[in-house]
Amino acid sequence: MFERGYIVLKHIVLAMTISVAIITPVQAIDINIPGADRTVPVEAYKNYNYTNESLEKALSDKEEHIAKNLKSYHYRDYEISQQIQYSKHILRAVHAHSTIIRLHSDKDSMRLIMPFSSQHGMYTQKQDGQTLEINNQRIDFSIMADTTQHLNQLNKENRDLHRDIKKFSYPSIGSALWFKEKQKSKDNNEIYTTGIQFKNPKNKLESYRMAFTYNGGGSEGALIDRHVENMIANYIVPSIQLLPDTDSYSESKELYGFVYKTPKGLQQKIGYDINNGAIHKYKTAGYEQSVDVSSTIRGDESMTAQYTKMLEFMTIIGINLGFKDPQYAIVWNDGNPSALIDIYNPDGESLIVVFTYDDKNRMLTNWIAYNLKESKLSHDEIRNIAESVKIKDKVSLTNQKIQPLSEAFLII
Repeated sequence: MFERGYIVLKHIVLAMTISVAIITPVQAIDINIPGADRTVPVEAYKNYNYTNESLEKALSDKEEHIAKNLKSYHYRDYEISQQIQYSKHILRAVHAHSTIIRLHSDKDSMRLIMPFSSQHGMYTQKQDGQTLEINNQRIDFSIMADTTQHLNQLNKENRDLHRDIKKFSYPSIGSALWFKEKQKSKDNNEIYTTGIQFKNPKNKLESYRMAFTYNGGGSEGALIDRHVENMIANYIVPSIQLLPDTDSYSESKELYGFVYKTPKGLQQKIGYDINNGAIHKYKTAGYEQSVDVSSTIRGDESMTAQYTKMLEFMTIIGINLGFKDPQYAIVWNDGNPSALIDIYNPDGESLIVVFTYDDKNRMLTNWIAYNLKESKLSHDEIRNIAESVKIKDKVSLTNQKIQPLSEAFLII
């Protein structure tokens, strides 16, 4: 599988004529809630990578440490520079990837993207609803899909906690409610919850509630406060989509208990790897997809080790082949997380790779190489196909705290 990945990446880099970049339109955010910034492009959320001051300091410290350590072993300057580049990119993958959430309900799914990494996640499900919680250091994010009646009742119960509340609307979700709540923790710290709630435009009996909960004490809390409001207004709300699970351009396929998507109507060709494992292949103008399942163990058997080491491997190969800005995301299909790398070139060859690991120590790898100038599919449609990977028996991944990535498994 590694060799095949190297060949695919090499093919793409040879075809590229410009640097990889996300090109965002100049249209600005138009939303009337706290944190909205009209200087932010309306499609800024499509760029998976992000940064902040603490991350940049950590990267700078890492660079200094690597340089000092390798110089003591008499590494050449270009070797030190290369090792620093490897390390900084993979650290961005671990600590500054975006989170993509797809909650499936009946025949639809609600999708959002946020510049907030999934350090940990837990998915719970009950008869009428589902909840996904994402944890990142001192900030927790939760999203609930439930009956409108239940979420309205929850709002009434929390009415005494409301510090601020505001009604607003946005084209993709219609009328919505922005809120901020404040309460005291057991140790008497102020805890803030800021979020939005809206009805499913396709089914008014169902609603979504998404919120950040964080310690609001002191000057640091004020910074977190502004950061959360900015993230909701400028990234999360514009990214929200209500998508049909069955659409006009894709169809579902199955391989060893994994369910993935391909463009509709493509003929499936089956090959085999050196271990006699099946490889599903699909090809049409401007689009080529290869899907396989491997039982190779990297590090220990945990999902954390598999995803971290695969992202590290792909990052090193990509840098060696000349890619400058690979983008990273963790994709949650209900309670099933996948790791995604997107190498996007709007004017030529591009690549998306998605890894999905199950509790049977198997990993599905979904390679999609495409060229938007030749493909009939749009970039958004290809992303939707790539992100839609599920495990048929997902019960074992419910009510578990999952850590998709960890710096502890990095070699560099």
